[in-house]
Amino acid sequence: MQERRQAASRRRAFNAWRKQLRSSRPDVLVGANFVEFGGTRHHMHALKEFSSLNVALIPDDESLKKMTEWSLKTEFHDSFLQFDTRGIKAAHSHVFPWFIGWCHHQQQANGLRWIHTHHNWYYPEFGRGELEPWQTEFNEQFLFALRHADVCLSVSKWQRDFLRKSFGVETHYLPNGVNVEVCDAADAGKARRRTGLDQFVLYAGRNDPVKNPADFVRLAISLPEQQFLMLGHGLSSATLHDEWNVSVPENLKVMGEATHQETQDAIAACSALVVTSKREGLPTLVLEAMTHGKPIVVPDEDGCMEAIGHGEFGFIYRQGDIDQLSAMALEAIIDRERCRRSRKRILEEYDWRVVMEKLDRIYAGASAP
Repeated sequence: MQERRQAASRRRAFNAWRKQLRSSRPDVLVGANFVEFGGTRHHMHALKEFSSLNVALIPDDESLKKMTEWSLKTEFHDSFLQFDTRGIKAAHSHVFPWFIGWCHHQQQANGLRWIHTHHNWYYPEFGRGELEPWQTEFNEQFLFALRHADVCLSVSKWQRDFLRKSFGVETHYLPNGVNVEVCDAADAGKARRRTGLDQFVLYAGRNDPVKNPADFVRLAISLPEQQFLMLGHGLSSATLHDEWNVSVPENLKVMGEATHQETQDAIAACSALVVTSKREGLPTLVLEAMTHGKPIVVPDEDGCMEAIGHGEFGFIYRQGDIDQLSAMALEAIIDRERCRRSRKRILEEYDWRVVMEKLDRIYAGASAP
């Protein structure tokens, strides 16, 4: 009985959502909005916020709470596949195979213009030794989208070149954007009161093999005179010890999950941001730190190096070399020049208000940014 009531509730939520889409008739459909945190989520929500057009997230946050990702991909798959897209200018896919397949169907059946943004490939570094089956499936769907969408975009120049060289796929460069107003609204004082720290080096990233949090712990161990802070989904002293075999030193505070605004407050308060990722497409976190005018240390990884202009706006260390990471972190803390120039770079190239003007032209029919 309870299962039937839950199924009926999901059906009502789906029908209400589909009816609302029909009545509002958005210009652009953006999806799939299944990501709960991180750069891709902020990216898709920014499209809705900054576009001059009527953009709808597929599904919207409130509807997803009631019908769940699973129900949309299974129970209501066929119903949504038949959704009438006449009058809609474009659909814009990101990451999830379910929406990629839906966009392709609508493109073939109804001539709907399909735009796809490629954020990053799933490399072996995304797993612990090898990719999970779902990651392999996603890679296959990314390649399918890149070969069939009307317009294919890459968030970074290095990735555009990688896709051309590796798969013969042409994409146009259109980067991640930064919400400058959110960055500027950050309150460093709030972060200092919340953390109890005055000066600290910051890590902000989830507990994930590709984010490589253990190297930040090793950095803190190597510099006992400095204070360090870790923020991110799934992070705790216990998980770092049990999953990464590193013991958190006294000069490192691990606070775990933080809201986007709390993360901005922490960036505003930090003496430097350190990224230890093994792979990035184009890291929004780095762009946000540049908006704040903060010193940044990144590994010699393509996406990170592109974000900081290959060293012009930050410091680069050899990935895995903790001694060099320590040296670069100390240099960054006293940086008074590179970080001063970084905000100008953001305002000219990465501000969402700049990026969205180009994307809106694509939504309206242009073939390239």
